[in-house]
Amino acid sequence: MSQLETTPRTRLSRADRRQQLLDVARTLIEEDGADAVTLALVAEKAGVSKPMAYDHFETRTGLLLALLEEADRHYEGVARARIAVAPETVDAIAEIIAEAYIACALEAGPAAAALTAAIEANGDARDVGRASRDLHARQFAEAFAPVLPEGDARTHLIFIGLVAAANTLCAELTAGRITERAATETLTHLLTTSIAPLIP
Repeated sequence: MSQLETTPRTRLSRADRRQQLLDVARTLIEEDGADAVTLALVAEKAGVSKPMAYDHFETRTGLLLALLEEADRHYEGVARARIAVAPETVDAIAEIIAEAYIACALEAGPAAAALTAAIEANGDARDVGRASRDLHARQFAEAFAPVLPEGDARTHLIFIGLVAAANTLCAELTAGRITERAATETLTHLLTTSIAPLIP
């Protein structure tokens, strides 16, 4: 039986209502999987009308995109703040990226893996998944910019591969098949060994 009860309707600001709907959607994904989540169900559990949910997200894909963007912003905020004061070395940057990425996956919980799977399965949402992948690849590139030479055409594809590896590790972690330490150490190793050979 779902532990998510219908929330009594209260007057919230537009931003707070949007956040409430996102929180309800994330809980539904954790309890029942992403396939079960619809805007109508999210509206019902949040105690609001269907038109209000559609006004915020327009489509189910829009809701998935908003959830993914929220996770992306969280990761970027954590990593950027730590990198700003870190030594400009491959080892230090790799460790920060790995710890932030894995920690955010843990905080997102099962919803992260379910959301990723739903986006991959949804034709309309695949562009969302690719956009997220490219965003993380750019974030990785920005983090390593102080130690990498400019204009190396190899880096973009390498970072895309590293994002795919990071997402696989996060999926294994949230499924309980590996530990946080194993995920973090493996991602740190992959980042370090991929980036170090690019440095003259």
